[in-house]
Amino acid sequence: MKSVRFEAPGDIGVVDEHSRDPGEGEVAVRIDRIGICATDLHMMHGTFPTARYPVTPGHEATGVVAEIGAGVQSLTAGTRVILDPGLPCHDCRQCRRGTFNLCTRRRAFGVTEDGAATEQLVVPAQNLYAVSSEVPAGAAVLGEPLACVIHAFDLVPSPAAGSVLVYGAGTVGLLAAVVARRLGAADVSIIDLNTTRLDRAQEIGVDAAQTAADRLAEERFDIVVDATGAAPAISDGLGRVGRGGSFLQIGVARPDALVSISPYELFAREMRVAGSMTTRFSFPPAVAMLEEGAIPHHLITGTPFSLDQYAEALAAAERGDQPKVTVGSA
Repeated sequence: MKSVRFEAPGDIGVVDEHSRDPGEGEVAVRIDRIGICATDLHMMHGTFPTARYPVTPGHEATGVVAEIGAGVQSLTAGTRVILDPGLPCHDCRQCRRGTFNLCTRRRAFGVTEDGAATEQLVVPAQNLYAVSSEVPAGAAVLGEPLACVIHAFDLVPSPAAGSVLVYGAGTVGLLAAVVARRLGAADVSIIDLNTTRLDRAQEIGVDAAQTAADRLAEERFDIVVDATGAAPAISDGLGRVGRGGSFLQIGVARPDALVSISPYELFAREMRVAGSMTTRFSFPPAVAMLEEGAIPHHLITGTPFSLDQYAEALAAAERGDQPKVTVGSA
């Protein structure tokens, strides 16, 4: 079977490998779509601290169960599934507290373990969530980033009847706008330097889409979300949080990125600043939204690249050609 390999940062190839049968508690999944995100780009450049090489990337994925191993009762062959890439140790202090997304020995498919940029992947059944066969691959591939966004909003007060400003109209930013509206936000604005992305944001239904926050009618917001990981956007966003408001960091920044923040403003405005790391108990609501048709996936994902075109897909993602660049079968 074909698999993409990161031999080292910047060293990308496609290799032929032997597939293996699923063992006890495992499932073989025929992968038909993976998503490329900022994590993959950081891995390509060698700026993702926990990545291990060589590795097959791909942590955002959907496919169909091809074969089940002994003892698996939760899934059957032919079921469409979404991959939860996280592999917590279940033994460290964080895991024992239930914050397994913060596991101190956390591994992840596509980052430390071979991931879904392959034709078939064998994973523990507990890392898979079944989704209706009526959900197309182009929507199901958004399951993991959607679960990340849902978890992020779990960390701050409800946006109901409030105002939300999102920096970045890529996949996570657009999903954040959709989730904010679903949670009852009265006003949702989005900022991006790419005007094509802003057009998509307007189609999704945001109240305002601009290239700079200074062009918005409001100056302060109840919740400000960074989905860029870019220090200038983060710095600007911290200054847009209203009294009693929250700043939510979802975007993946470079480890050496720094921003300034005024402790006085934190005090005077009673600001909350929350970072959000992957997912926690948020795949089931993500699956529910996908099955309800609540995600306008046709505005987010486009025609997929093939596995052989993975390097081209990475380049397209870096250019921002479309919110979610995907790889797999059409």
